[in-house]
Amino acid sequence: MAGEKHNTSGDYSFFDRLLHRMAFASPIVQRALGEIESDIFAARFASQTAQKPVFVTGLPRAGTTLLLELLYKAGVFSTFTYREMPFVLAPLFWASISKSGRKAGEPRERAHGDGMEISFDSPEAFEEVVWLSYLRDTYVRDDRLLPLAPDNLTAEFKEAFVKLARKLAAAQSMDGASKRYLSKNNANISRIDALLSIFPDASIFVCYRNPASHVRSLMRQHQRFLRMHGDDEFSRSYMGWIGHYDFGANFRPIDFAGREVSQGDMQTTNFWLQYWIDAYTFASVHAGDGVSFIGYENLLGNPTAARLEIAKAAHLGDEAVLAMGELAIRQPTTKNADLSDADPNLVAEATDLYQRLAMRAAAS
Repeated sequence: MAGEKHNTSGDYSFFDRLLHRMAFASPIVQRALGEIESDIFAARFASQTAQKPVFVTGLPRAGTTLLLELLYKAGVFSTFTYREMPFVLAPLFWASISKSGRKAGEPRERAHGDGMEISFDSPEAFEEVVWLSYLRDTYVRDDRLLPLAPDNLTAEFKEAFVKLARKLAAAQSMDGASKRYLSKNNANISRIDALLSIFPDASIFVCYRNPASHVRSLMRQHQRFLRMHGDDEFSRSYMGWIGHYDFGANFRPIDFAGREVSQGDMQTTNFWLQYWIDAYTFASVHAGDGVSFIGYENLLGNPTAARLEIAKAAHLGDEAVLAMGELAIRQPTTKNADLSDADPNLVAEATDLYQRLAMRAAAS
């Protein structure tokens, strides 16, 4: 079935591409289908709650996918997978009509070329579709994305978001047991206060990484997706539909600090280093109770201790911790690199911020 492709756009047949274009032709399509589903399938998710959700965020390449997979292994969460595509806001409806055509699918390396393998049942970041469907005009600009605060959220959006979390749990629960919502969304690093206004009992994890490797990884992925989008228009459209503005021809930086940037700036180390500083400064200012900072290097270097800390912050039990331990943690493909081509003042600022984040994480 369409929606069960999971690597490059070359995996998509003509029918798959047509169905995706129809599903994302307008935000109204997703939104209307989701709202109709909420009425028709109300009894299916009536017993599901949206209590104690977990949100994973941070700039891309900071270990957000790894943390998402670790948490998903605990077995107590529902989250978006490739099977929810392309009708992301109507998981019950789509599951009911696509069930007969589902395939097992072998794991394959994802489009980032970073060695991480995914399958149809792999968790993925599709949550942004609900933000786009209800709030696109509030935060999406031609050249940037705006942070969102509680005052930017409509009552209609908040109700739809909570219902979506409950519907997703119902769609993925085999025995009707309530599952907790789990999200990975990089853009949520600019919406911490907004998330907590909807889900006050949420646990939020902000993933960060040593800027010496993080900046290089961001730059490499941006160039990789520029080439990919230049070669395949469907690939570019697909990433735009699901709100992945992180890299490539669709790149729209989040406007953390009100900076004017040009396309030329985006090719420089200074831009990405400043972007790193702005993102994690913003997150530090807005992070209060319920927000934990997770260092990529600590997760790789001290996996057992890190898992225990994560499980505690996510309100998981001992059995869940053991399940999390089943996932092997591989070493990153991008190593720490010399930032000699960057402004020394920016390097010093980023290094200081990284150390302060590490101290904050250790103290939590």
